[in-house]
Amino acid sequence: EAHEHAEAHEHSHAEAHEHAESHEHSHAADCADPGCTDPSHDHSHGHGHSHGGSREETTAAQRFGIRTFVYARRSPFDPAKLARLVSDLPFLATVAAPLRQGAQDAAVTPASGGEGGDGDGGNMALFDPLLRSKGFVWLAGEDGVAYFWSQAGKRLDLNEMGRWWDSVPREQWPQAHLASILEDFEGKGGDRRQEIVFIGANLDEGAICEALDGCLAG
Repeated sequence: EAHEHAEAHEHSHAEAHEHAESHEHSHAADCADPGCTDPSHDHSHGHGHSHGGSREETTAAQRFGIRTFVYARRSPFDPAKLARLVSDLPFLATVAAPLRQGAQDAAVTPASGGEGGDGDGGNMALFDPLLRSKGFVWLAGEDGVAYFWSQAGKRLDLNEMGRWWDSVPREQWPQAHLASILEDFEGKGGDRRQEIVFIGANLDEGAICEALDGCLAG
């Protein structure tokens, strides 16, 4: 049932299996392992579900300081600003073309193929406790394309995953899943959004959100 439900949230009709993993809601199996990359396990999702109610997460938080939070915004990232942030993170990163162009526009060293960036090290220390993070990214000027942020350990991939449903003609939507598709819609932006779950030890949620907010367009 979980796999069937996930299909309704695939923004790419051509690459369904790639895009479904971040739309697990709470129908998939709960998993408290922050290093797990099994897309059938539910590590997060920002549709109003509680992330602090499970015994496993409470135990992990108490013993190891491991916690989870979701960064959710309804504004696009400026590619140049996000490229600057990514270049200053403690990850070996592979990024999509708009971010590579954004890095050039911002006159920073692109993060792809390198570890860390040329900043003052503040963001490296801030993001260093991350064990796992994944979710959707919306870039300004790319309203038809949904990007996917996937980080595990010291590796970060931020690449194109498909299309937002709002950019797909409604007659092409699967009629059996209209309600679940529309759950992600809000305002003029439709289902476009930032929605990234972060898992790590002793994370500074406020500072991480502030760093990401600094990358928003406008």
